[in-house]
Amino acid sequence: MKKSLILLVAMVFALFSCKQAEKPADEIQKLTLEQVLSDNFEYKGGQVELEGLVLHVCAHSGKKMFIGNPDNPEQKIQIFTSDNISSFPKDLEGVKVSVVGTLEEEKLDMEYANKLEEEIKAEEKESSDHSCEFEESMKKVENLKQRIQNSPKGYISKYTMKATSFKKL
Repeated sequence: MKKSLILLVAMVFALFSCKQAEKPADEIQKLTLEQVLSDNFEYKGGQVELEGLVLHVCAHSGKKMFIGNPDNPEQKIQIFTSDNISSFPKDLEGVKVSVVGTLEEEKLDMEYANKLEEEIKAEEKESSDHSCEFEESMKKVENLKQRIQNSPKGYISKYTMKATSFKKL
């Protein structure tokens, strides 16, 4: 009887230990926009939480929005709805939110940058006048190429997020 009790306690302890080991995988990792947007960030998977100011909500469908830094238009991340969220309300614009979801990575390499440059040049040829937008776009491509060349990975990661929940702060 005593041996059975000890064996039962050991089994319960082992089962409880396994449950505890699984729990961290379900944890939501809280990140800042600066972390996600830095060239050194590497996504390990799982649910993440981001906070930021809603800069824009798509007026047509409400299926996507941007959160970011209003003082730096380059510092933003695009958030898409998931099966859990039908749409983002338009009144979120200008409001600070917390969004939980998964990140999706797009790798921007030299091939991508060269293709982008060709597309911009082709659009400029079709246009009748030389625009400041063309020059600005070309500067952005050159900046992207520089960042790719300086990246130890050989590419720059661009992240978007698929939201499973959000709340106003």
